[in-house]
Amino acid sequence: MYWYTINYAAGSLVAFLVGLFVLYRGEARRLTRRSWFALCVVVSLWHVGKFLIVIAASESFAYWAACLIYIAAILIPPSYLHFILALLGEERSHRTVLRASYLLAGVEYVLLLNGGLIAGVSHQHHIGFYEVPSQAYWLYVSNYTVVPSFAIVRLAIVFVRTESAVKKNQLKYVIYSSLIGFIAGITSFLPIIGSPIPPFGAPVVYFYTLPITYAVARYRLLDIDVVIKKSVIYAVLLLGLLLPCYGIVILGQKLAFGVVSYEFSISTLVLLIIVAFFFPKLRFRTEEALERVFFKKRIDYRDTLLRSSRDMVSIVSIRALADNLVRTIGKSLGIEKVSLLLNNDAKASYGIEATVGLDFDRPEEVFLSRGSPLIQLLQRRKEPIVKEELEWIPVGPETSQTIETMAKLGAEICLPILSKDSLIGILNLGHKEDRTIYSNEDLEMLSTLTNQAAIAIENARLYENLKQSQDTLRRADRLSSLGLLTAGLAHEIRNPLVAIRTFTQLLPERYDDAEFREGFQGLALKEVDRICGLINDLLSFARPSKPNVAPENVNDVVDNIARILETQAKEKSVGIAREFGENLPKVWIDREQMKQVFMNLILNAIQAMKEGGSIGISTRPVSRNGAEPSGDFVQVEIRDTGIGIPEENLQHIFDPFFTSKDEGSGLGLAVSHQIVQEHGGFVTVESQMGKGTAFFVHVPVGKPVRPITNGPAHTNEANLNH
Repeated sequence: MYWYTINYAAGSLVAFLVGLFVLYRGEARRLTRRSWFALCVVVSLWHVGKFLIVIAASESFAYWAACLIYIAAILIPPSYLHFILALLGEERSHRTVLRASYLLAGVEYVLLLNGGLIAGVSHQHHIGFYEVPSQAYWLYVSNYTVVPSFAIVRLAIVFVRTESAVKKNQLKYVIYSSLIGFIAGITSFLPIIGSPIPPFGAPVVYFYTLPITYAVARYRLLDIDVVIKKSVIYAVLLLGLLLPCYGIVILGQKLAFGVVSYEFSISTLVLLIIVAFFFPKLRFRTEEALERVFFKKRIDYRDTLLRSSRDMVSIVSIRALADNLVRTIGKSLGIEKVSLLLNNDAKASYGIEATVGLDFDRPEEVFLSRGSPLIQLLQRRKEPIVKEELEWIPVGPETSQTIETMAKLGAEICLPILSKDSLIGILNLGHKEDRTIYSNEDLEMLSTLTNQAAIAIENARLYENLKQSQDTLRRADRLSSLGLLTAGLAHEIRNPLVAIRTFTQLLPERYDDAEFREGFQGLALKEVDRICGLINDLLSFARPSKPNVAPENVNDVVDNIARILETQAKEKSVGIAREFGENLPKVWIDREQMKQVFMNLILNAIQAMKEGGSIGISTRPVSRNGAEPSGDFVQVEIRDTGIGIPEENLQHIFDPFFTSKDEGSGLGLAVSHQIVQEHGGFVTVESQMGKGTAFFVHVPVGKPVRPITNGPAHTNEANLNH
């Protein structure tokens, strides 16, 4: 029974290796991994004993091998129980049972030494030497059945009670594997009771150890169904390929030597199986290693292009994305001329967005209309166009125009950039510096890159559209705030004008009164300066400006807005109190955008107090966890004594167009929140009904990593169609 002997040896090796793998590579906790390793060691030792008893040539050697078998077999039940309790985390709650199982194993060892467990060995014609039970053998049988049964029952109970789908999946396969292992192990008792059926526990050890090893090593079985199904399919295909080969080997021996050596045939079959399993992995690794030795330059540029394709999706600027694409391709492949044309829906054409090695006199005048033969051909074929192929094999009457257009672009190859089967751009590549041709591998790699570029371009355009929408909301919110400011400032300006007018009317009559002249003159100048200051502040707020991040003193920005809104507050009988922190670090902000934030918050506070109240504005340095004075952020607190915000509305206050006021667009807080986020900060709010609301604006200290940019989109128009 050569195959059975080989199986014992293989089973011993597999059990030990999987235990070692789990011990050092498993994801489960340490006790679980150690207990599984201990179980695998005793199972491996049991296989060694079985292997030795099968090959035994004498009764004394067979008896020694039988003792080795039971040295391992006695420890299998308590080791298995220890592993299961560790896996379930119940080793402490069932410590008494665990100790009892090890104590029972100790008693069995004593019986084994004095001959009370096995009386010797006998030779059975169909399986060779086998152990002969003694009077206390029933104790071993009881231990083998009761202890594992208790462990499997615990597994089933936890399986039923647990609500975790991942845990259920794990325990399900541990239960199935355990049942297979121990039911197969029971067949070891069949020869003892005189059954002609040989024991088949050893051949199924793989179905017992491998799934549990997978469970413990990964500590989850999310994909073991797929693993098992693929393994079965692979095994069936393997048998379908190897069995005919095995038949040819046997037939060849018969024809060549007139006799069949089954040992040689089985060795050949094992070798074929090993080759079938390991050749695919060895092949790919060998190919990769050889490519890196003989085609290092190609591997380097391929890695560069793959890295570039991953990085592209994080670029949100069309211009930056286009420059990155053409420069990376030009440098990696050593291409002299590279250009990128992108679709412009407004112009119904494709314009130059970025170039390398090309020198157009006026790039903004270089464009392709949608009716261009090159555009039509790319849209129709949806694959790269090679100029040299067009010269050899024309594709229609427009071929000459297409070749002429490609020549003007310095392009040997034009690759379409497609999104949802629509042509959104064209990547044009000229000659390589070494004048080598583009291989199929080059074209496949570049096509993959253009697919990634299409996604990145669409993302960048969506981002630009989002920024434009945000700008529109900000302008709408600014206009709304300006309307409120204008009404308040009209009243504020009217009061000093009345004083100046009175002075002007009385001046002719009391010109000789020096005290009157000097007093009213000083008052008039003071009021005029105040009016000029208010108007300048209003114009500064109203004037549209490009984003400009610069180091600013938050106290100055907040005080400027508070001064503008004091008139509005006085009309509502609201007082504004300031408590600014001293020596605050400067923050990198866009002054005008942050003015809009503080304008919205203070106006909201004023409108929340219809019957008067007070607003407290304070600034201070804070850290991320709120402890002072680390200085990670500068915090601006705007607190009012108004009606407060209902708890159910707090999670919606930063949503666009959400408002609980009778008037207002609901944009103020949404725009403010967005502005602060773009500065790398955040806004929090506290509110109690009837007691007031406090907004906390946190602006980070230090220059932002990505300053705010919101300039106009770059556009290029091109005309190559005459």
